Amino acid sequence: MLSIVIPVWNDPAGLARLLPSLLPLPHLARIIVVDDCSDTPVSPRTLNLPHLEGEDRVLWLRSDVQRGAGHARNFGLAHVTSSHVMYLDSDDTILPDLAALITELLAAPAEAFDFCLFRHVESRQRSKGQPGPLPLDQFHWDLAAIGDGPRGLTVAQATRLCRVSAYPWNKIYKTAFLTGNGIFCTEIPVHNDVELHWRSFFCARRICASDRLCIEHFVHEIGSRLTNRRDSNRLRVFEALAALRQACETDGDLMITFGDALIEFYLNLFRWIEKRLDPGERLVLRDRATDFLLASIDRPAFRLLAAKDPVLAGRVNDFLERGVL
Repeated sequence: MLSIVIPVWNDPAGLARLLPSLLPLPHLARIIVVDDCSDTPVSPRTLNLPHLEGEDRVLWLRSDVQRGAGHARNFGLAHVTSSHVMYLDSDDTILPDLAALITELLAAPAEAFDFCLFRHVESRQRSKGQPGPLPLDQFHWDLAAIGDGPRGLTVAQATRLCRVSAYPWNKIYKTAFLTGNGIFCTEIPVHNDVELHWRSFFCARRICASDRLCIEHFVHEIGSRLTNRRDSNRLRVFEALAALRQACETDGDLMITFGDALIEFYLNLFRWIEKRLDPGERLVLRDRATDFLLASIDRPAFRLLAAKDPVLAGRVNDFLERGVL
């Protein structure tokens, strides 16, 4: 059975649209709504969904103070009792292929996978008449050459698909895989899904993927959402990155397998954050990013990177020597 964890903060319209579409999904155990202290508490009454009153497949939780989506997802996961779990955002829309994928995954043997990655539609791409992921994500999917699936991944495919954007809602997990490996979201205001994404790839013994488009994710370019923050809260990303560095220090094989993908992710993430920071915070980001990279890439790791991807190694040098992202 599958549980779906949905953090929500001040988005009653999105949640009211999403919830009814989830109830017909096959193998649904429970929908866990975690209200991150919205101004108006979410409930069947406030969402104008009276038919959900008494619906035992929907669990309503609420934080006493706003802690962010990472805490909300962890809070929800603690209440999951089903074999499988997935995360959605309140403004996501499910697509028809999700039901088919759920049916296939839950019919698979228990040892078949730890998590399954699937494609999504990005709202900005749909607006251009190109429904699918962002171009760079689609590039990685194309190189991985995954069919409708779900298909088990080779190491080469896994090290390609770990490069897709670090989202929490493009995967279906075995619950025991997350809890048994202590894989959670970092409880920071933004970038809380970085640790969840990468540690899933680090810890998984069996990963599968499907080329199906299962979710449409909406991007809000402006507004008061946490994702639009431009202040020093963005710098708390290093709390999530510290967990990745610790994992690589504990298991040296991770840098051998994922090192080039991980370093590429670091550089791209720093560049993405820099564009969204207030000017006064950009120098702080560069200083902290420099310290982080120097602590994360020792000489053997850099030699390995230079052999595997000399262009990427050059990007690292450019940043460390000239601050060019």
